[in-house]
Amino acid sequence: MDFIAVDFETANSNRSSICSVGLAIVKNGKLKETKHFLVKPTPNHYDGINMMIHGITDRHTRKEKTFKQLWKELKPYFHNQTIVAHNAAFDCSALRYALESSNLAFPELDYHCTWRLSEIGLDLPDYKLDTVSEHFNIELDHHNAVSDAKASALIALELCKINNVKSLDELSSNFGFKVGRIIKSSKTYKPFSKRR
Repeated sequence: MDFIAVDFETANSNRSSICSVGLAIVKNGKLKETKHFLVKPTPNHYDGINMMIHGITDRHTRKEKTFKQLWKELKPYFHNQTIVAHNAAFDCSALRYALESSNLAFPELDYHCTWRLSEIGLDLPDYKLDTVSEHFNIELDHHNAVSDAKASALIALELCKINNVKSLDELSSNFGFKVGRIIKSSKTYKPFSKRR
């Protein structure tokens, strides 16, 4: 089972304003490595609430590449990959808006949401990343992009393990979800959703 878990942090209320990218790379069902990128956000300003949540400010990113400048390096982690995120609705829309604002072609990818999968597969008071991480005894530095991505990857692996499945596609299918896709036109955007 191969996939890449991802987490984006944003600088302001604009979904395109990615300022931090965390990646957790899973190969053959094992977490192999993590990667972190700081990004000069687009638009380049920070809202107080965002800074309070993740602790990233202009001084951390003013000399970093923009998402558009960094995309050549990031693209192999997204194109023709299976992506996982906790609250994929947010992370995949951030990716979509960042690509659109940079006039970049969309990668071909499938995605799965560990939040939605946890809602079906677990019985917890809520399904926030910190709650699900605690349930599985996963160490978490919440809103640190690398830590969030790593937690999402480990949650995905745990959900597959306890449900005795060999892939995220199989898990999603068993739980009645259609696999998510990111498509350029908002009218044809296909979220990770329950089958009707």
